Amino acid sequence: MIFFRFLKSKALWLSVAMAIVLIILLLMLAMWCLRIYTQSGRIIMVPQLEGYTEAQVKPQLRNAGLDCVVIDSLYKPDAQPGVIVDQIPAAGSNVKKGRKIYVTINAFAREMVKMPQLVDYSLRNAQVVIETAGLRLGNVVYMPSQYEGLVLEQRIDGQQIKPGAKLPKGSAVELVVGSGRSGNAVVVPDIIGLTLYDAEQTLRNASLNVGSKIYDESIVSKNDTAIAVVYKQSPEAQHGQTATTGSLVNLWLTRNMELVIGAMAASTDNE
Repeated sequence: MIFFRFLKSKALWLSVAMAIVLIILLLMLAMWCLRIYTQSGRIIMVPQLEGYTEAQVKPQLRNAGLDCVVIDSLYKPDAQPGVIVDQIPAAGSNVKKGRKIYVTINAFAREMVKMPQLVDYSLRNAQVVIETAGLRLGNVVYMPSQYEGLVLEQRIDGQQIKPGAKLPKGSAVELVVGSGRSGNAVVVPDIIGLTLYDAEQTLRNASLNVGSKIYDESIVSKNDTAIAVVYKQSPEAQHGQTATTGSLVNLWLTRNMELVIGAMAASTDNE
């Protein structure tokens, strides 16, 4: 009887009600603290930083509660020295307050690298060494020699250059490679539908060189040239046609894939 009387007492239910209110208040306080800790609901859109200097963007980022961190520099000849050329996260991304924005700055001077030793290397090995050194393979000139496939000379702008010479990073290195006996004939590969880079690689593997590069009206920028595709070549690759080692193959390039598909179909019909 005493127990049931206790259950009906006002003091008990007042204590229970107070405990429930206290729990609710504690939960609300915990959620409020969690919102502050995680910056919930305070989303900031990352602004466009590319094209501006670090000094120009830092006040804007600071006012938005963001931070700018320079992580790298590279040289782009078509960009103003000192400006931001890349950012992570990208402009338009949604981030929380306090987020670091990592940027890459365009260097004031082009990075210099050393010319490696390439003579007596095979063409394939020489290309690996060139790219590892921060340079790129330019024209490959074939010369009659008993040392077929070996690099005989290394050049920059047509002039021989010694190992160890300082060059701007990304410079094109021209190689003179032995072609074996004079007058060797090689089969002209079909490069219709390939990008310029893949076409150059295919021709080099066949001991041929890239001649003229003719771009159609769809190519209007440097970015376009990087994704352009071959839709015509001269000499053509028909019925095992051959050319003398080191011969030039002229390329016509486009971004118009309908033109490329039509050229590939015509090439297949002619085989």
